[in-house]
Amino acid sequence: MLARNALAQASLVASAMVAACNGSSSPPASGDGATVPPSRWMAAVGAKGTFTQTFDAVTWATRRLSPVDLYAVACVGNLDGWAAGANGTVAHTTDGGSTWNWQETHTSAALHTIRFGTSMAGVVAGDSGALATTIDGGSTWRPIAPLTTATLRSSAVAAAAGVTLVVGDGGVVLRSVNGGADWSSSVIPGSADLRGVASDPSAHLVLAVDTSGSVWSSFDAGASFVREASAGAPLDAVAMSDDGTAAVAAGAGGTVLERSVDAGWRAVTVSTAADLHAALIMSEPGATQYVAGEAGTLLSSSDRGTTWSAVKTGAAEAFFGLDDL
Repeated sequence: MLARNALAQASLVASAMVAACNGSSSPPASGDGATVPPSRWMAAVGAKGTFTQTFDAVTWATRRLSPVDLYAVACVGNLDGWAAGANGTVAHTTDGGSTWNWQETHTSAALHTIRFGTSMAGVVAGDSGALATTIDGGSTWRPIAPLTTATLRSSAVAAAAGVTLVVGDGGVVLRSVNGGADWSSSVIPGSADLRGVASDPSAHLVLAVDTSGSVWSSFDAGASFVREASAGAPLDAVAMSDDGTAAVAAGAGGTVLERSVDAGWRAVTVSTAADLHAALIMSEPGATQYVAGEAGTLLSSSDRGTTWSAVKTGAAEAFFGLDDL
């Protein structure tokens, strides 16, 4: 169970998050008063409980939810979403963010990553090797016996292949090939602290980035990796399009790299020198790209990273996580 003060903080976040999601970015209502499922829900989370949300990629609603930092957000289907953060915090919405329920994770560790392959099967991980899985949408989180003491930073789920990957400090890679039931642990030789990982749905291509600026690629579902590129600056996040043809990595000082279909990487210019902590390629026609980070920085590109524009959310705190439907 969570410590008493952690539960109190989680309670504060819960009430504030509901208020935020019932604001101007709530799911639109139909003429008879019924709620219409949102079609382009995207969310970002960050420091001091910052939560920003959009249903049309144009209008954003942002609130400071509580002093509890939120490090990751995951969205599945048209209505389900989860947020994870400090003190073992995990919250779940089944109505596009209108209401949230808090889930028991059996840890007070900071949780830096949460991913779901379906609305039922997911993984959450964080400090000191904390790792848990669920097969019922988070109603029950099953703690996994520690495989490492390293802080775990990012995760990817390739649902079509049953592969789940979690990466962290010291180049640690935790891997499951049966939907999170069993796990193995390895280290990428020569890697620094791994901060981000992304996969296509079939795990044909897996990408990871580290604090030395290296981009690592795997073509065997994360069993082994080779260095594919170097940014020359620490990288904190990587994202891939659903078809695996595009990828973007982001990191310190406004560093952004774009991957082409031939596995070449190029540095692209963005209008910020802020440290960037999150990246996303939307799962929709056009595959808009986003990067986010310090001081509420959120940038988007609709031309595969050639040009970037600032997205105004009203947030001033750092963003740590991004996800879409």
